[in-house]
Amino acid sequence: RIVLDQAEVFEVDIIAQDEEGEKYCVEVKSGRVGVSDIRQVYANSKILDMKPMLVCKGFADEAAEAVARELDVRVISLSDYYVLLEPEELEIVVRTALQDVFEEYGLFPIPQFEEIGERDWRIIEAIAKAESFDEAAKYLNLEADELGKMVGDLRRRGVFPRRGQSFDDLKRFSLQLIQRYSIVRKLEEIENRLKRIEERLREIEEP
Repeated sequence: RIVLDQAEVFEVDIIAQDEEGEKYCVEVKSGRVGVSDIRQVYANSKILDMKPMLVCKGFADEAAEAVARELDVRVISLSDYYVLLEPEELEIVVRTALQDVFEEYGLFPIPQFEEIGERDWRIIEAIAKAESFDEAAKYLNLEADELGKMVGDLRRRGVFPRRGQSFDDLKRFSLQLIQRYSIVRKLEEIENRLKRIEERLREIEEP
């Protein structure tokens, strides 16, 4: 859910980030998409300052395809045969298909800052600077199997992507996390400084 000025304005199905740090506002539709669907995801992505993406069964008509091309909305089509499946089966297929697509493009959900603890950061930083899994374990004074269990826990909690990755992919994702949250910390520091300045100015203005 996206909240602006304390009001819930719209919902986004998925927010993903690629290996270049580009963020995507992803909408998933069960059928074919029309012009209104494309305009909606485009508008939402602009509000969030992200790139738009639609996952669906294709375009409803040529107008929709033309608008998507004009607005640079990426559309990923799923096969029509999925309609023959039961709802539970369809959910599994769609989830798996999305995971495969996101992995292909290097897109993975980014965890919330609050979900990452100090121990987690030590693991992330070790993987980011190491050239192999064994080297990362050595940085942490751990055996490789111990680190493997910790990485498994991070996957289970959603800090790392839940599906298996190569060490290079895990290293790339760790670097993305560090880069993103270093920016978050800097912004928080700036915000705190501004608050202190405002408080100081109010104190000076008071008689």
